[in-house]
Amino acid sequence: MKYINENNIPTLQECLKHADETKELIIKKNALEEIPGLLDKFFPPNATVCLITDENIFRAAGNKVQKILEKAGKKIAGSHIFPGEPRLHADYKYVGMLKKWISSLPGSDNIVPISVGAGTVNDLVKCTSSELKIPYLSVPVAASVDGFTPNGAALLLDGYKQTLPCPAPKVLAADIDIIAAAPAYLASSGFGDLASKIITGTDWIIAAKAGTAGAPEAPAIDEVCWTMTQNGLLPALKKSVSAAKGDPQAIIALFQSLAITGFAMQYYKDSRPVSGSEHLYSHVWEMEDLCVDGVPVTHGHKVTIGTLAATAFTELFFADPSGPPPVPKGFQRPGKAARKAETEAAFKGSSACSGITETALNKLMDDRAAEKINQCFRDSWKEVRAGVMERLLPYREMKDLLGRAGCPLTPETVGLTRTRTIATARKAQMMRNKYCILDLAWDMGVFEDILAKMESSPVYLF
Repeated sequence: MKYINENNIPTLQECLKHADETKELIIKKNALEEIPGLLDKFFPPNATVCLITDENIFRAAGNKVQKILEKAGKKIAGSHIFPGEPRLHADYKYVGMLKKWISSLPGSDNIVPISVGAGTVNDLVKCTSSELKIPYLSVPVAASVDGFTPNGAALLLDGYKQTLPCPAPKVLAADIDIIAAAPAYLASSGFGDLASKIITGTDWIIAAKAGTAGAPEAPAIDEVCWTMTQNGLLPALKKSVSAAKGDPQAIIALFQSLAITGFAMQYYKDSRPVSGSEHLYSHVWEMEDLCVDGVPVTHGHKVTIGTLAATAFTELFFADPSGPPPVPKGFQRPGKAARKAETEAAFKGSSACSGITETALNKLMDDRAAEKINQCFRDSWKEVRAGVMERLLPYREMKDLLGRAGCPLTPETVGLTRTRTIATARKAQMMRNKYCILDLAWDMGVFEDILAKMESSPVYLF
């Protein structure tokens, strides 16, 4: 399709130019030594600093950051060190705690928070800094998520994961040796998050076409974002597949690629370029506090299983080259009362129930609006299918790629069952007004039919 030009693969620095909040990203050996100079260059003179980390990360990197700052004569107003166990949750409640702590520090009127951590610590500091209206510096310690560089923090609020708008870090200093020393599961989590962008791309192709027929939250493809996040995606995945094995070059490729997706979000001011239906599965499981032996499953590993589920769903939907899946005989689109009852039953007991129910009702189409979308896809089936299948990795190839990167491959490895994973699509479709493959199947009346085919298949999610 015309917007797919794999030959135009921008560099990290070219992508950084499109980011309007992050001014510098250093990724190299001994990057921590650059922190005093970065403070001098990008932050107010004579600013004090405070460190936010957890016990495990303090031992791995925070202590070194502290010594470097002390040696450079920087004033450290204090350090907030979260417990190492149990694992810290990305919960908005900690933002209030950090705001109160930072505001109590000496020199808080001219202070620079420094986040030393993986995705959770970074998002908590990002949101805290935003609410305090002060810029911050990020020290990533793992290539674990795409969340270091976007202008948004993914936190649990009102019962479910939300991307809260807030500025990205002004500067990042990523030390390759520290990132390489992180546990392997963090790198495989980052790889899963990066691989999910394949579904992000196919969902955007679907949304762009649906938007021409009046679908809500279905924008046209932005060429700048597409170039940043999609053109070099497959080469980046191939280069970074051995990151979990500690390969320094693979780790650099993975971290840079994840950072680029964040720069795209800074440019676009929305998560559309970096997440699609695969993240909706993950959001459901985050609401449900998915754990294995009491340990929360990482965001990237939840997204990995969501990516496999979304790949299977997309593959089945577009299986027939001649046209869309046929609508089952006797299909009737639910009205608002029935849809309200379905959503309330699905999220019964959740504090997010009322908000999700409102979303599900807002995106519910009547027969006339849905038929307009259906006709649009019937008329353009060959074109849309070609674009989707050009981007989509076949399920077996996706599973093989994720396996070589050390990612979980079956629902059971992350505390799910196959049946529960397939059924999660129902909740995922309800919770966000962000047009994707799940919405298209719902609007075309074939949603349950696709789920039934997944359930009966000997291939998917085994």
